Amino acid sequence: MNVLYIYADYPREWNCSRWNAIIPAKSINRLDGHEAKTIHIDDFIKNTPEIQKICSKANIIVIERNYFSDALTLMQYWKVRGKTILAVFDDAYDLIHPMNASYKFWNKSFIDIKNKEGEVKTLKMKPSPLTQFKWALKIVKGIQVPSVNLAEDWSKYNNTYYVHNFLDIDGYLNVQPLFPKKKNEIVIGWCGSMSHHYSFTDSGVLRALEKIAKQYPQVKILISGDKRIYDMINVEKKTFSKFVPAKQWTPLLKSIDIGLAPLYGEFDKRRSWIKALEYMALKIPWIATNYLTYNEVKDYGKLTKNGYNNWIDAISDVIERYDYYKEIAETTGFEFAQSQSSYEKIKTVTLPLYKKLITSEYPLFENKSTKAYLNPLDW
Repeated sequence: MNVLYIYADYPREWNCSRWNAIIPAKSINRLDGHEAKTIHIDDFIKNTPEIQKICSKANIIVIERNYFSDALTLMQYWKVRGKTILAVFDDAYDLIHPMNASYKFWNKSFIDIKNKEGEVKTLKMKPSPLTQFKWALKIVKGIQVPSVNLAEDWSKYNNTYYVHNFLDIDGYLNVQPLFPKKKNEIVIGWCGSMSHHYSFTDSGVLRALEKIAKQYPQVKILISGDKRIYDMINVEKKTFSKFVPAKQWTPLLKSIDIGLAPLYGEFDKRRSWIKALEYMALKIPWIATNYLTYNEVKDYGKLTKNGYNNWIDAISDVIERYDYYKEIAETTGFEFAQSQSSYEKIKTVTLPLYKKLITSEYPLFENKSTKAYLNPLDW
């Protein structure tokens, strides 16, 4: 099978594309008889002879997120040439919180463009990105998302398939912390993108960390990625790390003794499980908001309801029973994370889905209803 992944992230925001394209492609290329290529969506829409050659060879073209303007045109272009097109994305763009950096684009349709003089001008996209996004979902063979809620949300537009984000597990083995730890110090932390600001402010964990830091002098707070979150935590012992190169990502996470995964609101209810899974792969005890997002890994960490007091109780419990939670992290939690290796799941989950789509016809919605496929056994 020849698979082509069209990814959307730029290096400075390298996040979603890692899970949706880069890791699956790497796993496919380890298998005999299969080949995967990755190209950025900006190159895809150029449709040069070289790009056309790559697309023509593909049995399936998996396109990430940016289904608007020229990309939308090219999706139809390759569809009418007999190619199987699969849409893959991992966020609820119709439910983006106003504090999210992408809100201005997805919900207000504003886009910043440089003119020939290098000046940045803000324009309004018409039709809106979200409108074009929905058009695109109706012309593909299917939709792949890493959240049950996302699958059910978007099944009104096309058949949706619930496929987890899986790990390139080798990158989580024998990892040493990026930052040295002091003896008896407990580092409680979180590392992530700029889209979690309200996850901290509205869940109650932000203020809870201040209480915890006073109650337990050995605690230090580590925040990476979003300086706004770091600045709002009023504690003495804290440290901030800027975004790090990909090779330093797992050492950065390994610098944490207790990992946090707070969520809040409808947008967060549609996130993937990857935050907890990465902690587990590095044998780090973790605490997360008790949302459906983490239901499948609830036995390997600590789930809590949101709220100031609930987060205090949850963090206190993990600190005071750290040996218990550390044992879970190092045994059953780590074993489960290992079982979610992309290399293995590509063979048993992803490629079977691709084969199903390649051998099926494009849905005719006037003749059949769409469905959310939440279990690979249903495919």
